[in-house]
Amino acid sequence: MRKIVLLALAAILFVACSPNREKHLEQIAAFEERITESPISAANPETADSLTDLYVSFADKFEKDSLAPVFLLKAGEVQSNVLHTEHAVEIFDRLIEDYPDFEDLPMCYYLKANAYDMNSQYEEAKAAYEFFVSKYPDHFMARAAQISLDHLGMSPEEMLADILAHADDTIIAQNNETM
Repeated sequence: MRKIVLLALAAILFVACSPNREKHLEQIAAFEERITESPISAANPETADSLTDLYVSFADKFEKDSLAPVFLLKAGEVQSNVLHTEHAVEIFDRLIEDYPDFEDLPMCYYLKANAYDMNSQYEEAKAAYEFFVSKYPDHFMARAAQISLDHLGMSPEEMLADILAHADDTIIAQNNETM
């Protein structure tokens, strides 16, 4: 009888100490609010890692929850923004594998390509952008992906010069489309 009481007490303590869904959501919201109030802190890798841990922890604990893939997408984006490319790609790949029906899955593919691009991993970025453009040609980010592909590896100055050099072509093409 004493063992049963101890096991029951241990189970109650475990449940009481582990955050429930609402508590976890409150922690995430509070952390996001602090970052919103101090945007500079969002660029801090330690802050990014802490927020990512909250997002991933939620997805781990509540994998069937509709917010799990949303938080994984956010986690990947946060890691990408602080140039933790390998971790970002791991998170994006997990999202792709675990949530193939997620409505924002195309964005996940785009952000994965962008993570490689931002980290100057141009071969990986090229493959990922090409995959995105071929799989989602009508997605609102498809044009941005194609522009990124066209300018992959260029410095901002080179990219601007190329865009300005072709500005007349773009304007003429757009005018012909509207006629």
